[in-house]
Amino acid sequence: MAEEPSTVTATGIARIAGVGRAAVSNWRRRHQDFPRPVAGTSASPAFDLYEVEQWLDRQGKLRSLAPLDRLGRRIETFGAAGRLAEAIALVGLMLLTAAREVPSPRQLKDQARAFTSPQHAEILLSELPEVWSPAQCELLDAVFPVACQEDRVGVFEHLHSRYATTRGTVGLTDTPAAVANLMLDIAGPATVVLDIACGTGTFLRPALEEPTATGAPPRILGQDSRPEHVRIALLRLLLLRQQAGGDRDDAELRLCVADPLLADAFADESVDAVVGSPPHGLQGWSHDRLAFDPRWVYGGLPPRTEPELAWVQNALAHLKPGGRAALLMPPAVAGRPAGRRIRSELVRRGALRAVVALPPTATVGGSNGVHLWALQRPDPAGTPEGGVLFVNGEAAPLNQRTSSREHFEALCGQVAALWLNHRSGRGIPASDSAFARHVSLPELLDEDIDLTPRRHVPHRDSARHTPEALLELPADIEAGLDALRDGMPRLTRVSQPASSDVSTATLGELSRTGALSLHRYSVRTAYLDAPVPERQEPALTSQDVLTGRPASGSVPIGPNDEPTARVQAHDILVPAIAKTVVARVATDEQVGVRLGPGVHVVRVDPNLLDPWFVAGALSRPENATKAARRSATGSGALRIDVKRLHLPLLPIDVQCRRSAELRRLARWDAELTRTAEAGHELTRALTRALIDGTLTPSDD
Repeated sequence: MAEEPSTVTATGIARIAGVGRAAVSNWRRRHQDFPRPVAGTSASPAFDLYEVEQWLDRQGKLRSLAPLDRLGRRIETFGAAGRLAEAIALVGLMLLTAAREVPSPRQLKDQARAFTSPQHAEILLSELPEVWSPAQCELLDAVFPVACQEDRVGVFEHLHSRYATTRGTVGLTDTPAAVANLMLDIAGPATVVLDIACGTGTFLRPALEEPTATGAPPRILGQDSRPEHVRIALLRLLLLRQQAGGDRDDAELRLCVADPLLADAFADESVDAVVGSPPHGLQGWSHDRLAFDPRWVYGGLPPRTEPELAWVQNALAHLKPGGRAALLMPPAVAGRPAGRRIRSELVRRGALRAVVALPPTATVGGSNGVHLWALQRPDPAGTPEGGVLFVNGEAAPLNQRTSSREHFEALCGQVAALWLNHRSGRGIPASDSAFARHVSLPELLDEDIDLTPRRHVPHRDSARHTPEALLELPADIEAGLDALRDGMPRLTRVSQPASSDVSTATLGELSRTGALSLHRYSVRTAYLDAPVPERQEPALTSQDVLTGRPASGSVPIGPNDEPTARVQAHDILVPAIAKTVVARVATDEQVGVRLGPGVHVVRVDPNLLDPWFVAGALSRPENATKAARRSATGSGALRIDVKRLHLPLLPIDVQCRRSAELRRLARWDAELTRTAEAGHELTRALTRALIDGTLTPSDD
């Protein structure tokens, strides 16, 4: 049966030619010889990649590609067909065998068997066809120049990073290296490391680089139910070991494909360390078939709605006495009522040693953060360790001079130091007491057994303000109110009001004339258009726009760093979802950072439009009725269509005369917001102080 040709979407064509997607639409309309769609739908057509390349070459629009870019283009054709993991694995096999010509499937199988054991060869080679398809031949052709010119391990790690962060990749998250290293630090030096749900080897790869006390690499064990993930993990480890000059002694490396709960491949193994990020929120995890499993020694069989606690007990069952585990868990596991019995046993018997709340940047694409559980199998002959370390990473003080990535890496270093202090019994340093605390067993073993860190870590208000500082805060608020009173804008009435029939235009209409341009955050799906990027960069959120604060969010970096994706001076920022239409001119702290999801940018021609006037005009209440619709969430928020926002058309000199006062009014409004927030904070702090007895009512 003939295979369909390699295809590419309109977005892919735009990327190949280095143009916008609108240019591709124009080519299709204007050129009768443009290739016809061969797949897809009328709304999202797909074209034969070879025909597209030939047409672009004839038109002089085909960019010359570096070997890495050419390989990326071939991989994209597999991604469009939902076969991305297949392409990644095939490239990995070619890099592993270092083939110098396109081998037949049989030849590639024979070559691969020289680098691994029969068991691993079965995992790697089970999906290879008898004969290469045209798309596979094109992919294999593109591998050779890359393998000759580039670091093979680096190339495959780059491919893996793109794969793990691709939208639609099922059952996989990309965990930053800082988190993986922190988890290995918590697990401690180990001669045998097991990942109970290894995925693509996120935690096993750095573990392979950690030498043991003897200087030799540790023995690596891993299991996962998804064969495509295990295949990629195995290739990552084999390539790394090959680069380090290791032999093919696969007794030191063993990965298996099977359900870790139903078919535990390492049931007879006792290891020093277990790491991993078990699947979150599994539905139908064979609860009924595991009722009498011997692993349930902490509170019995986990409830059907608590699969994560089954993974916790599975990890503990594989540890030697005194061995430690570090697992990433969803925050809800710490407090759900159904898991109270098991959580109680974990605490009571000293198996749970620490719970760390990590911010959303702990996993790419996450929005609620994750918890890191540090576990230790109790020694039957020893005394259970008392108390649990709680770290609320989201409450850690932020250094405004550092990026969110640098802050996160520094936080992981702080957590590692806190863990060492906790293990040695040295206690929590005073500098970290605002976001970390050692909690005794009697305090934990209450009715709820809630292990959420923010419940046990002191509130930042009480940790930050001494009684003397609290008494000084009202004076600060009064000074702020006086400044607001003095800075209140003073305006006068116009004797002859301007005509009310000033013509208006929508932003969509003005963007077509070139008076302004509209931009917003977008996700790129290209794989190899640029060198390996950093994981995250600070990005503006809609809340940052509303409050005028620096960027507090973060986004994965796309392959191309376009200037339009960053905030520029005098940009007008508009949240896509808000209670009403809000437009703010970017502050100095916001200039240069990336746009986050849900933030629109209006970038004006200063010879035609004044940004402060435009921001004030867009914020008028009547725009909410013209350019907004109710959000489907029922929260009362509005979804703003920036193209439909109306702007009065006034001469630039008239705009500039009003701009100075509009700017002062914006500063006054920002100061009013800051003073209100300070007042709310003072109210909370004084309320707590009165309840705690730190302060008492004055006799006056």
